[in-house]
Amino acid sequence: MSSRESSDAAEPAAAPAPARQFHLPVDEKNRATKLVIYQFSRPHMRSFHFAWLSFFLAFFGWFALAPLLSTIKEENTWLDDDSALDSNIIGVAGTVMMRFIAGPICDRFGPRITQTTLLTVFSIPVFLVGTARSFATFALARFFIGFIGAAFVVTQAWTTIMFAPIIVGTANATSAGWGNLGGGVTNAIMPLLFKGIDAGLNNPDRSWRVVQVIPGIALVLCGVSLFFLSDDCPEGNYKDLIKAGTRTKTNPWLAFFRASKNYRSWVLFVLYAMCFGVELIMNGNLASYFKQEFALSQSVAGIIAGLFGLMNLFARSIGGIVSDVAAKKYGMRGRLWAFFVILFCESLALIGFSRIGKIGIAIPVLIVFSSFVQMAEGATFGIVPFVDPEATGAVSGIVGAGGNVGAVTLSFLLKISSKPDGFLYLGFVVMGASFLVHLIYWPQYGSTFRPATAPPVKVVEDDADMADEYAAGPAPIAT
Repeated sequence: MSSRESSDAAEPAAAPAPARQFHLPVDEKNRATKLVIYQFSRPHMRSFHFAWLSFFLAFFGWFALAPLLSTIKEENTWLDDDSALDSNIIGVAGTVMMRFIAGPICDRFGPRITQTTLLTVFSIPVFLVGTARSFATFALARFFIGFIGAAFVVTQAWTTIMFAPIIVGTANATSAGWGNLGGGVTNAIMPLLFKGIDAGLNNPDRSWRVVQVIPGIALVLCGVSLFFLSDDCPEGNYKDLIKAGTRTKTNPWLAFFRASKNYRSWVLFVLYAMCFGVELIMNGNLASYFKQEFALSQSVAGIIAGLFGLMNLFARSIGGIVSDVAAKKYGMRGRLWAFFVILFCESLALIGFSRIGKIGIAIPVLIVFSSFVQMAEGATFGIVPFVDPEATGAVSGIVGAGGNVGAVTLSFLLKISSKPDGFLYLGFVVMGASFLVHLIYWPQYGSTFRPATAPPVKVVEDDADMADEYAAGPAPIAT
């Protein structure tokens, strides 16, 4: 043996690069297979908590004006009942376009940059709405404030990236539910913040303007914090991964085009209008409804209206959990049947709520109705990740926009009739639309009535393997 050969033989082989260690158990794509809500570790749980908190504060800025509309109408002649309802519709309409855009942008640049941009840039109209001196400027500010509502799309894409399919329904539902909780908290807390400021200023018109600074500051602080303290995906940030060559740079418009060609995206678009669209309508109208129909004060009406959103604390999570549990036993068919039953029960509860004229009965029925609404939202996004796993942001954007389109179009039911009758008609619309669930079909999964006609990617040997089967999707989108 030559000296060179001897030297080569003595040289130890290079050790393989150690795999990255995570605080949670992960699948082959480093997505967490457990959700441990009391942890704040990077990357999974840190991103989870920033995802729901950012959407919570987006709701805070988005609906900060809704519970104060009665005061604004009393103090400004340019706002009356009709224009106040119009401003609610405009505020929701502003979100539609941005949700379509936010999904593909999230697929391209990552959740972190997209969410930071939404929270910081669109905090500007939150700060400026207090300067409005006409309905035109007030409505314009509400339109741009509505862009913050696109934070929902990023929230759902973020948790889908971070959590494995076997737990993704629960993760998506919990993050979105806790975010939606901001709607209830806003209805409850904004009248109290207004009263506190007015106690010092003793000028209601000035006080409602000044109080808008509070949600504006909260949005900026959250946006800056999540940019520096969280990650796009388990392996790090999109920009760094693309630069290192370990991630493909996606074309956001190609992702949107592919998601838009998938009919399941549009069926879920309509169905999400029947739950999140209904929630937006309620967030914008319940405070004034209770004040007018039951002769309550603005503060009391706001607190009761806040109960609707507070059900997000647990109800949307229950919808996601029910979807995951049903999938473990019955696969995608279980998710679809759970979704249909929850939507149908939502419609029955809404019809019942619309017919009640006693506050003591209206409150518990409102809670039941709200619970089914939030559960339906959770069940929706238990299905969304499987429409096209490689274009999750784009699909989430389309489906999420459906909620806002539903809120805008269905709000006209309240303009052509009294609010009790409008709620009744809305209940029947939800009931009819719930049957669209039966149109959703995959060759490898089947549907509510049709069996699968194509073999799955792999045989499901246990519940954990279902994650692999569900994760299979079309080829990645690349530029």
